[in-house]
Amino acid sequence: MHHRHKHDIIVILAVFGFGVSLYLAITHYLGFAVPCDLTHGCETVLNSKYSVLFNIPLAVWGVAYFSAVIVSGLLANNYKFWKKLLTVLLGAGALASLTFLSIQFFVIKQICQYCLTIDLLSILIFVMDINIEHKPRIY
Repeated sequence: MHHRHKHDIIVILAVFGFGVSLYLAITHYLGFAVPCDLTHGCETVLNSKYSVLFNIPLAVWGVAYFSAVIVSGLLANNYKFWKKLLTVLLGAGALASLTFLSIQFFVIKQICQYCLTIDLLSILIFVMDINIEHKPRIY
């Protein structure tokens, strides 16, 4: 991959995370139950007291987060400031995801397949960013 487009895969994965977060946000506000065939714990997790932060559903925070990652990722290909901002955003997202995973596994003891997808995606994107930023360039 050409070094000027190395953040593009991060952007593509963030678009996927944005879509899942948007789906959860829409179903929340429309009051729809999400299908949960794989883990069977979605409703428990999505309706728990841990599913909101400052009276805003975590899904809405996810939409905002992934929007910021998409914009930063697009700009990180060309601007140093945005590379640094992207790394900070992704680090904060990975830490939040580890927290949310811990809450699902150890506190609620139920797993939401959508939340799990978003959390693992956030961690994966952060690891990819660290790899991109610290991998020596060979031209």
